[in-house]
Amino acid sequence: MRAPIVALDRILTRLSRGQILILCVTGVAVIAAVDYLTGYEISVSLFYLVPVAMAAWYAGKRPGIAIAALSSLSWFAADLGAGNQYLYWTLPVWNALIRLGFFLVNGILVAMLRQALLDQQQRASTDPLTGAFSRRGFQERLQHDLQIARRNRLPLTLALLDIDNFKTLNDTYGHAKGDQALASAAKALRNVTRAMDSVARLGGDEFVLVLPETDRPGAEEIVSRLSDELHRALESVAPGVTCSIGVMTFLHAPESADAAVAATDSLMYEAKRRGKNTVTYASDSSRLPDPE
Repeated sequence: MRAPIVALDRILTRLSRGQILILCVTGVAVIAAVDYLTGYEISVSLFYLVPVAMAAWYAGKRPGIAIAALSSLSWFAADLGAGNQYLYWTLPVWNALIRLGFFLVNGILVAMLRQALLDQQQRASTDPLTGAFSRRGFQERLQHDLQIARRNRLPLTLALLDIDNFKTLNDTYGHAKGDQALASAAKALRNVTRAMDSVARLGGDEFVLVLPETDRPGAEEIVSRLSDELHRALESVAPGVTCSIGVMTFLHAPESADAAVAATDSLMYEAKRRGKNTVTYASDSSRLPDPE
């Protein structure tokens, strides 16, 4: 039962807000037609909640309110069209308003629940200090990028950087300066990235940059700009703050995100062993580190 629901959710998530609204309006029309044909003695009011909830979940609170109002009007029209006779004209109006309130409450609650879930997912996948992906969010994004790279046989590059002597920076200038250095490094990474790229903080003073569809020459060009950007950003925090970078280009994307990170991490430590403040490159075709 869960698999069909997940599949349907994926389909609906890909639709635009306009497409969702068209689908919901069509649903309301179908339910109203059934409501009219079955007569006023058989109530189908509960089924109007389906398009109301769908609009609120996938399109937002305002579309949910609009579909709730449309559902109430549709029920009112179907009820009168089916020939229901009331002692007073105010009774069907009152019933319509009651249904409107019921639909509105449900639509608003669904929209609020959706927003709360999205906010929770955002907090779980984002590092609060730097605004970069957290380790959890990075793992999901990298796994997705690796799947695309394997499927389309495209190169993918990872650049993993570590701020040199970060503990000394904290001990000398205080943790506020350390936090400033982390935020500045993340900003420098975002300044050189494209829309398809991902920036993540793995923890401590380690960051990773994912460059989909990027071969070795393309990676060298981006990382060269990144090195200059990082130098300016970190120097503005404290003099002499540098970083070591390992850059791994995968011509054949590995199966797991952990394997990709481990290969890049070894290059970063190779850069540190060579004296820090350096960049070490390699690709999975050679596996031989090439220091800059």
